[in-house]
Amino acid sequence: MSDSHKNTTNFARYSTIGFQMLATIGLGTYAGVWLDGWQHNQIPGWTLALSLTSIGASLYNFIRQLPKN
Repeated sequence: MSDSHKNTTNFARYSTIGFQMLATIGLGTYAGVWLDGWQHNQIPGWTLALSLTSIGASLYNFIRQLPKN
């Protein structure tokens, strides 16, 4: 495999992981904001809980997808 093909493959792999992290954190935070608005909460408990959970889940997924060299 040539170096340019390998670099393109690595770029695609890591940019996909980045988009997955963005989507996971974004959806988790959006769900928290929606739940807090639906329940008319003054303290954003759902937003905080779901944001932190989605950050943890995306970091776990990122570490799991790293190459094991």
